[in-house]
Amino acid sequence: MKIGDIKNIKIARKYANALLESAIEADKADKVYNDLLFIAETINANPELANALLNPVVKIEDKKSIADKIFSIHTDKITIDFIFILIDSNRLNVLDEIINQYSVIYNEANNIVKPLIISAIELDETQKQKIVEKLQNKLMKTVQPEYIKDEKIIGGLIIEIGDKTIDCSLRTKFETMKKQLTKGNSYGNN
Repeated sequence: MKIGDIKNIKIARKYANALLESAIEADKADKVYNDLLFIAETINANPELANALLNPVVKIEDKKSIADKIFSIHTDKITIDFIFILIDSNRLNVLDEIINQYSVIYNEANNIVKPLIISAIELDETQKQKIVEKLQNKLMKTVQPEYIKDEKIIGGLIIEIGDKTIDCSLRTKFETMKKQLTKGNSYGNN
């Protein structure tokens, strides 16, 4: 990770904290989050809009006018006011990271964890429910998983929660056995 990236994450976290605090006070934390996703998606999907909003040559008042016309109909006042703050402070370029940090802080505050669950086969609803129940009991948090199918793991599961990985895949078990067998052979017959 580059130093600039770390700086942007710190800046984004400060903005996200302030926004989330305001959104919680107004009981609109979910609405504001969805508004931010909508705005980022719209900007990212429209290069001309992104250029107008991120270009330092375009006047701040013009940027605000563009943002107001496009987003105020669809978003809460808290969200559009926040976008204006980002435009004023020339920080709209870190909007994606602000959204990421907002999500992280919101989930922490609401005791939510969003693991990535990787399986070799498509899991049915009963299997998914059992996994969620076990994780909720173990973590004592609300679990909102994302599921991915990856045949390369052969069987079993890999569960990624933040920076932690629980690897119960057959591929890893086979690789471990192979290493143990190879290690045993390099020292003679053990």
